[in-house]
Amino acid sequence: MMYSLEIKVEFDSKSDALIFFKSIKPEINEEYLRSKLKIMQKDKILDFLIDASDKTALRATLNSIRKPLNLFFELKNWGN
Repeated sequence: MMYSLEIKVEFDSKSDALIFFKSIKPEINEEYLRSKLKIMQKDKILDFLIDASDKTALRATLNSIRKPLNLFFELKNWGN
């Protein structure tokens, strides 16, 4: 059984989306045995597509996106 997940994240600006995309690019280029991650940018929205062979691989791939996203938004809002 295959598992799929699509997540759309809207940033404040197109440049913020691009900055995050560039920061996570090495993670995207890594090859995983049990999951696949694609990221597409449309203006200020990043669309994350995850395909995984099992729930554990899906969750692990999701965490590889979630943690950098949380850090990005925490740092962006740090001085406010």
